[in-house]
Amino acid sequence: MNIGIAGTGRMGAAIAQRLLALGHRVTVWNRTREKAAPLAQQGAVIAATPAQLVDACEVIITILTDAKAIEEIYSGNAGLLCANVTGKTFIEMSTVRPQTERALDAKVRARGASLIECPVGGTVGPARDGKLLGLAGGGHEDVERVRPLLESLCRRVRHLGPIGAGAPGK
Repeated sequence: MNIGIAGTGRMGAAIAQRLLALGHRVTVWNRTREKAAPLAQQGAVIAATPAQLVDACEVIITILTDAKAIEEIYSGNAGLLCANVTGKTFIEMSTVRPQTERALDAKVRARGASLIECPVGGTVGPARDGKLLGLAGGGHEDVERVRPLLESLCRRVRHLGPIGAGAPGK
């Protein structure tokens, strides 16, 4: 599977390493390109922009600092939603308020894509080992479609309800 990751801080990089180890094609993007460089040495492709990341991938995982970063990376100049996202799936793993996830869901769906929120519990070690705890929010079909991917990252994935349900569960 071609998977993109926007946000290669400690957790995003560990998730990318896990996916690379499982044999996925991984494309990464980070605001500070140098943070993504070690992942290229491990086989990841570095995208120049968030939009380019979307063009290369079927599923895009975002794990960003806060609501402001989510707004900028999804909707900013050359942002994720500037690309053709029709039929793509976004998995938003940042730890943010439910209203941030619901507002993002409306934008993503308006562009013809789907969003699952799945904030994770755990640290870098469990992320590399696929032992995070995933607390998913989203439509049942959307969550089930990406469940195999989530289960490769998480020891347990709990679907807590619609978008906005994952964040309070964490």
